[in-house]
Amino acid sequence: MEIKTLEDIDIKDILTVFNTSFSDYFIPFRLTEAQLESKMKADKVSLNFSVGVFENDKLIAFILHGFDNINTEKVIYNGGTGVIPEKRGSGLTKKMYHFILPILKEQGISTLVLEVITKNTQAIKSYKKSGYKTERVLNCYKGDIHIANTKNNVLIKELHDYDWNVMQSFWDISPTWQNSNNVLDTLKNTNMSLGAYINNELVGYVIYNPNSKRLQQIAISKHFRQEKIASTLIWKLIAEYGSSLSIINVDKSSESINTFLQKIGFKKTLEQLEMKLQLEY
Repeated sequence: MEIKTLEDIDIKDILTVFNTSFSDYFIPFRLTEAQLESKMKADKVSLNFSVGVFENDKLIAFILHGFDNINTEKVIYNGGTGVIPEKRGSGLTKKMYHFILPILKEQGISTLVLEVITKNTQAIKSYKKSGYKTERVLNCYKGDIHIANTKNNVLIKELHDYDWNVMQSFWDISPTWQNSNNVLDTLKNTNMSLGAYINNELVGYVIYNPNSKRLQQIAISKHFRQEKIASTLIWKLIAEYGSSLSIINVDKSSESINTFLQKIGFKKTLEQLEMKLQLEY
């Protein structure tokens, strides 16, 4: 058995083990090579910081790690941990962390972050053993969305540039990694972004991924809440792309956004924990 980084590993080999590992997951899913490439791009995966376990030169377990600089900190994101079914219970996740953490420390990484489904008690136990602590609880939604009322005196137009200083002033909560500013800057050319304007002032926005049919961010100025601006933005989206939408990793502590999503037809599909590991030097 050998543990090493994935920097020289063909994506087809990673795909095979990825799909095998998640074939009996809580929500089983299977990716194509193009979908895995898209996911790795969105997660900002660096194979130099990712790790795998090999048996007879065959990949049997992996951790895909994304990398980014966030607020002057070097941060690693776990974009997926998988172990093929017949090799589970061997402590391979812990062994991969034992291998990769010294490498991450050498590169000055300060924080590791991941999300894990709350029902996945075995994985949570494993992450806690590796030093992770729970930061917050996250809701994931899907739904067939119907908007009954919209606002007439608001102009909706496409956003071609993100003024994050203004847009972040609308936030009540910070987005998770997959919905973060840095990731959305990377996906700007593939996402659809709409801004809501009143008297030429940006008062709200939504960022949507047409490929995954997923809302990635939606926020309204604190001075223009309860005026159907969010409903109007989503109404514009579903008129163009259809009413079947999803949104993941919504902070459970934000009562306003969770109430709004449920009101327009989103149904909670699962809960996740956001967990973080602070590396000590």
